[in-house]
Amino acid sequence: MLEKIAKQYASDFKVEIEQRFDSTEDGKVANAIELVTDQMIKNKMEISTLLTVHEISADLRKEFEQILFSTCLAFLKQQNSSISIALEYLAELYAANSMTSIQWILKNGKDANIILLLDQMQEYIFNQLKSDLYTS
Repeated sequence: MLEKIAKQYASDFKVEIEQRFDSTEDGKVANAIELVTDQMIKNKMEISTLLTVHEISADLRKEFEQILFSTCLAFLKQQNSSISIALEYLAELYAANSMTSIQWILKNGKDANIILLLDQMQEYIFNQLKSDLYTS
């Protein structure tokens, strides 16, 4: 039962994240996590609890992190950037930052200052693709 519930939340999360990345204009994906957490808040107690369960067959946090990482990495690879920073590193930063924000919002509610900081950090990550500073 636990595995089935975790898989359903992971599946829903994947659809939401992919839609947010697919609908971005000019690489503006910073608000994707805020929009996704708006959907998650409806079931925040259940999702928050599942994020603390670390069973091999039902680790929602691990599933969410993998979805964030792989979706972000695919997006970064499509940008055709000549950046010298490993795209995998930027995708890891994005996933870690996003998970921290998701858990914070589920635990403490939405906070305009936290969301603004999240947006700024995410924009910074994605702006590295356009920066001459890190291109080879």
